[in-house]
Amino acid sequence: MNRGRVLNVLFALAVVALALTTAVATGVVPPPATLFDTGEYDHAEIMITNNCSQELGTVDVRIAESRQQKIVGLSETATLRNGSGMLFPYDESGDHTYVMRGMDFPLDIVFIGDDGRINAIESAPAPGPNQDGNDIQRTGTGKYVLEVPRGWMESHGIDVGHRVTVDRS
Repeated sequence: MNRGRVLNVLFALAVVALALTTAVATGVVPPPATLFDTGEYDHAEIMITNNCSQELGTVDVRIAESRQQKIVGLSETATLRNGSGMLFPYDESGDHTYVMRGMDFPLDIVFIGDDGRINAIESAPAPGPNQDGNDIQRTGTGKYVLEVPRGWMESHGIDVGHRVTVDRS
């Protein structure tokens, strides 16, 4: 292969790499999942319905059941696909405070009562540069806490009082 042809091939590869980087950065191509590919968490599908039983959205979640999984949460996750999230179940309903420690993206934090109804939806920003996220806290009451990408609940018309059903099959 002559030198000119090698340079043309290298240039073409650089153009392709730049195009892929731009596509990922603009959301055209979803970035690879991180935490969810490890198989460490149980899986469930959550369906959210309004008061007329009309489906408003479904979320593919990983379930943080152990104390360690709840402490880590999504903090070791680089990105979260739209329509995915994490569910934190508790033995009984109570007040729970969630912090944005080590997070790279903003969240909707949804507190769900033992009756399956949404008690509160709290938006939380990602920490800024030189912030650890410990000061960004959201507290609510529920037996379950659901975390999804910030804005997902609003974009699906989901409000306090809507019903959440968890399918762990």
